[in-house]
Amino acid sequence: MHDDTRCLQSDDAPAPFGFQSLTFPVFRGSTVVFPTVEAYQRRRETFYDGYSYGLYGTPTSRALEARIASLENGATSHVVPSGLAAIVLTILAVAKAGDQVLLPDNVYDPVRTLSDNFLSFLGIQVVYYDPLVGGEIAALLDDRVKLVLVESPGSATMEIQDMAAIASAAQANGSRVAADNTWATPLRFKPLEMGIDFSICAISKYIAGHSDVLMGSVTVRDEILYRRLRDVSRYLGYGVSPEDCSLVMRGIETLPVRLDRAESNALAIAKWFEERPEVVRVLHPAFPSHPGHELWQRDFSGSSGLFSVILQSWTRPHLASVIESLEFFSIGASWGGTKSIVAVMDPPPVRTVTRTIEQGPLIRFSIGLEHVDDLLADLEKAFRLMEAEMVEPLTPSIRQGI
Repeated sequence: MHDDTRCLQSDDAPAPFGFQSLTFPVFRGSTVVFPTVEAYQRRRETFYDGYSYGLYGTPTSRALEARIASLENGATSHVVPSGLAAIVLTILAVAKAGDQVLLPDNVYDPVRTLSDNFLSFLGIQVVYYDPLVGGEIAALLDDRVKLVLVESPGSATMEIQDMAAIASAAQANGSRVAADNTWATPLRFKPLEMGIDFSICAISKYIAGHSDVLMGSVTVRDEILYRRLRDVSRYLGYGVSPEDCSLVMRGIETLPVRLDRAESNALAIAKWFEERPEVVRVLHPAFPSHPGHELWQRDFSGSSGLFSVILQSWTRPHLASVIESLEFFSIGASWGGTKSIVAVMDPPPVRTVTRTIEQGPLIRFSIGLEHVDDLLADLEKAFRLMEAEMVEPLTPSIRQGI
């Protein structure tokens, strides 16, 4: 079955009272009741695959988890309140005081904050590594390393990692590997098929797709890992709203067409930026000049709507007025919804192992579903304002291989 069709399947939907619908019902409830005293006393036996208390799962959340697991080609998924919560859960499921976790230097910025201010408090040592290290990550691995996180492409600077080589080295060392797969979604990349143990998605982005839900997921093939995730999630008190789960299932049904549109729009706009004199570099893994493009071709079946550009340093005094003049781009931190969003990252995200690739402002674009001609016209108008306000004359773009 193709993923486009799989997004629409709900074979596990119940039919209470003889009612059958094309959409899965929303089951609300905190207290789960039992027919007998014995069933109540044995309720914990159903914790992993049944229902014991509303916090730990409802038919609606379990239906969503089954659909995500199907798209990931995994055995089981677990949904939690956010993408960051999914990363926290994965780390705490495998690491304890005295253990090490390896994080790429381009990691999603809140994960760096988590690591430096919370994991260290728990006695978990975080080691940052060059995201382009590939199989040479073996030099960083020993019996203390319990987890290696990969984020490919990086959500700001778009590096593509050699995930197969990293997974192979980690497996040889007995370490687990987790992939933040939010950018690609399971429709563009399937980490578990690469030998990765945990596939993590911030459902808030493309999967839900409408900028109105906060949720994350972790998918695995191993039942022992799944049970460990569920246990730690229970300790942390994680739970999700059935209404939010219903919105995510609705979003999944349109995910293929939304992702196709965002991808095609983003490619056209990224090519437009390549020709702009204000631009030093376009960061999009689908471009042949992008570092890791060959790995992207090998591992991914397509791209999405998120990419970045690095501008010339002299644009700084004019940048705010240009961005604020955009009509169809909202200024915000998130991405993956139906509407286009822009985020100015100046200075660029913190690095501690590798240097920032350029000195100019980094602008991240999440391209939505608007008509591409309207988006291009909006950008043309805004960057004409840059030309009108600039003090020094335009200079040719420093392409550095693009």
